[in-house]
Amino acid sequence: MSRPSLRLRWRFQGRAVVLLAAVWVLLWGEPSLLNILYGLVLGWLVTVVFWLPPIRYYGEIRLGGVLLLVLTQLRDLAVASFQLAATAFRPRITLRSGIVKVRLHTNSDLFQVAVAVLISIVPGTLVVDSVRRPRLLYLHVFDLPDAGAVKRQRAHALAIEARLIRAFGSADDRRALAQRTGQEAGRP
Repeated sequence: MSRPSLRLRWRFQGRAVVLLAAVWVLLWGEPSLLNILYGLVLGWLVTVVFWLPPIRYYGEIRLGGVLLLVLTQLRDLAVASFQLAATAFRPRITLRSGIVKVRLHTNSDLFQVAVAVLISIVPGTLVVDSVRRPRLLYLHVFDLPDAGAVKRQRAHALAIEARLIRAFGSADDRRALAQRTGQEAGRP
């Protein structure tokens, strides 16, 4: 490990330590001074022993984009849940599940992980693998009835990525998205 990385490892990560201490206190169910101190010490130890390099975020939060992201995610959850329930009550179930490879446009670890999480929380689709270079996600899809379903799944994953960039991306991220999709950069 290089010297700068070693120095970063021992640096106090206040937010993470406080969050881990809060989880510790909630798990014990008693906010005593001793529990809080133990939580802070254990939180610091966890951040040192299980150190992860920082993920840089240079974007900005755009409320219109966040609202659109939340509403479409809720819609996706409702539609997918209804489809799975309808499939479960069919007298004869014939599914053609499969793996779909999606190449993301972003070059950010943070956005790749966020896209994977948003895809995985919707019933019927699960991210089974991700590749950092080139940015790929491999999705296990519950039902792919035809060749068009593969294209729709790819388009859906890329639409989630686009909504994330519009909600949380930097101006450069939104410009790059607009160039790829031919849309206006100022839109949320």
